[in-house]
Amino acid sequence: MATSSLVVRTLAVLLLCLLPGCYHMRIAPEPLPVRTLASSKTPQQTMQRIRRALEEDLGMRVLDTEQSEQVLVTAPRHFATDTGVGQPPGGRQYYMQLLVEVTVHEGKTTVTIAPHNYELRTSYAYSSEGQLRTLKKTYPYDHYPGMFDLEPLVKELDMVAHSISKALKDIL
Repeated sequence: MATSSLVVRTLAVLLLCLLPGCYHMRIAPEPLPVRTLASSKTPQQTMQRIRRALEEDLGMRVLDTEQSEQVLVTAPRHFATDTGVGQPPGGRQYYMQLLVEVTVHEGKTTVTIAPHNYELRTSYAYSSEGQLRTLKKTYPYDHYPGMFDLEPLVKELDMVAHSISKALKDIL
């Protein structure tokens, strides 16, 4: 009896390990990754170059600037789609806004690039009383951390940081 119970448990654990799931076994939100860059420019020059890189090079729209033009927030941007097994038709779409802050610390200009309002968006079609309806859902990272794969976010932040880093370099 104990042997069959052990076999059943072992098979259940193997099955759970082998089947891909949409959840990433995260109960509480982890701190999201942040990228930090140094700039040899003044804060104003740095922010001008960052804005140009975001808008012209990356096609991001800047929504707001705060604190004497030292912080900017971009519009929500779709940057990845998860279409794996078990995902709704069209997949889960990853969206985020960027929060970019330029500060001066000990005479050095520092740029911090952080995700802001990180979320998943999905849409479902269903039938209700013979009528086809759609349901759009938004899942914020803070409330549903287990649904999120952080790898697409890391890649997006790396790409944005690389583009901003190139924009901050002096052209000879």
